[in-house]
Amino acid sequence: MPDLDTVLAWRGKAVLDRDGEKAGTLGALYLDEDDRPAYAGVQTGLFRRRESIVPLDGARPLDDDVQVPYTLDQIRSAPNVDADVNLTDDEQDQLAAHYGEPTKILEGDTGPEAEMVRSEEEVDISVAPAKPRERVRLRKHTVVEQVETTVPVRREEIRLERDPPPDGKIVDVEDA
Repeated sequence: MPDLDTVLAWRGKAVLDRDGEKAGTLGALYLDEDDRPAYAGVQTGLFRRRESIVPLDGARPLDDDVQVPYTLDQIRSAPNVDADVNLTDDEQDQLAAHYGEPTKILEGDTGPEAEMVRSEEEVDISVAPAKPRERVRLRKHTVVEQVETTVPVRREEIRLERDPPPDGKIVDVEDA
């Protein structure tokens, strides 16, 4: 049976019967007690006003559509159930009796020895300490370049200038 995320992605897609004929559009979903998708509503008829309930066991994606292993007549003649409430045990029994066991949809060889191989992948996610992969070193080098350039230089100079005293008189510095 397909998982919930897969079936949620199918909503609004065309539903094909086992022979590839369009039966309607996938609508409401019905989950079992383990919250797995068990049934789906298929909107059929003019203006999609009628909804037939179909088991999702054996449903599979086919291009952009969903194919179920039941005939178009089985889908259209399914027992009427209220699509707005949960399915009762009695309604589930009626649907199971109506549809019976799903017919296997086989691709390719359908002879008496036809096979299908089922495989699944399991992902193991664990957190382990990081392992060193390589050793790196960071070294700093100083590079000196000889450059000749003209730079304006400004400086201040102090000069001592001597002038003779006025009136020709010489003054001794110690007397002053």
